[in-house]
Amino acid sequence: MTVALVIVLAVVQGLTEFLPVSSSGHLRLIQRIFGVAEPQTFFDVVLHVGTLVPVLFVYRREIGRILKGIWTSIRRTAGPDEAADFRLGMLVVVGSIPTGFIGIGLGDMMESLALDLGWIAAALTLNAGILFGLGVVQKRAEGKTGRGLRELTVRDALLVGTVQGMAVFRGISRSGSTITAGMLSGLDREAAAAFSFLLSVPAILGALLLKLDLSVISADGLGIYIIGGLVACASGTAALLFLLRLLRRGRLHLFAWYCLFVAALAIYWRMNGS
Repeated sequence: MTVALVIVLAVVQGLTEFLPVSSSGHLRLIQRIFGVAEPQTFFDVVLHVGTLVPVLFVYRREIGRILKGIWTSIRRTAGPDEAADFRLGMLVVVGSIPTGFIGIGLGDMMESLALDLGWIAAALTLNAGILFGLGVVQKRAEGKTGRGLRELTVRDALLVGTVQGMAVFRGISRSGSTITAGMLSGLDREAAAAFSFLLSVPAILGALLLKLDLSVISADGLGIYIIGGLVACASGTAALLFLLRLLRRGRLHLFAWYCLFVAALAIYWRMNGS
């Protein structure tokens, strides 16, 4: 891949990782349009790691409290607040279990299906349906007080973790589907988003470990991965802040129409592209 294509893919990854439109589906479609026949899975994971940095920055306080809660619990000096933060950390672990099982069990099959843009289009259409559902959930939640992050239950964690696992299929938005699942289970918007992105940290790191292949990195090609990661980090930071603003206004469901447009583009390219 050329440097120009790497920058384009990194910008797209950063922007679409947090907006509920499926970054992996966009990457696959753009790679096909630019003539990259095989999925660049490791490169895609590197871009995801680049977009992990904004999550660590925006949710640094929550992550710091979780780590402190774990440390004080190990030392048996945790107070009520630290115990609640430790519990939240354990729920992140609980939610990561179904994600891991689904990713390991279905990951290779999902990647093979992603070779066909028809499947990408189908997944994007399903994602649009999820976002329309989010709009319904948001409307029903108006005037009601949802549960906060510390009121998260094991059931919530398992539900959101399972939904996150299904987002291994390119075309299903991880952020859109998990935020929808969180709100559907009764969490407020901020809590659903916070747990969604906290849950993304072990998911992205786990994907990196599973797909880590140092043999594909040459001395000449190392710069490609560095450039891609840095650009994805920069564009991802802007996208995450924008998403949180849209979430507070209850506007995320409007991206459903965009997903339908990209699905139509994928079908068109499948039928007429080279």
